[in-house]
Amino acid sequence: MGKDINWFELWFDDKESMLNTMVKNMASDLNAGYDYFGDCIKRQTEAIANYKAEFDRQLMSFADMDEGKRNRWCYYDLLRRGAIIR
Repeated sequence: MGKDINWFELWFDDKESMLNTMVKNMASDLNAGYDYFGDCIKRQTEAIANYKAEFDRQLMSFADMDEGKRNRWCYYDLLRRGAIIR
């Protein structure tokens, strides 16, 4: 685990990027003519809301962590999700 890397910032950017991608994909579907009230858009809206809620929950859990513990947690989460490799 690189000591000079701010794993929290990398984790935050990765989560934010995923959320932005989800929103852009849904917007593209709507621009392509998908029904705003159709099942596809409803599922995407629900997935975005769930992802955002989990992101917020994880951010709140960091309030009780010191910087070292938070960076360690973020590193292992990035590794577990395949966002980084060893």
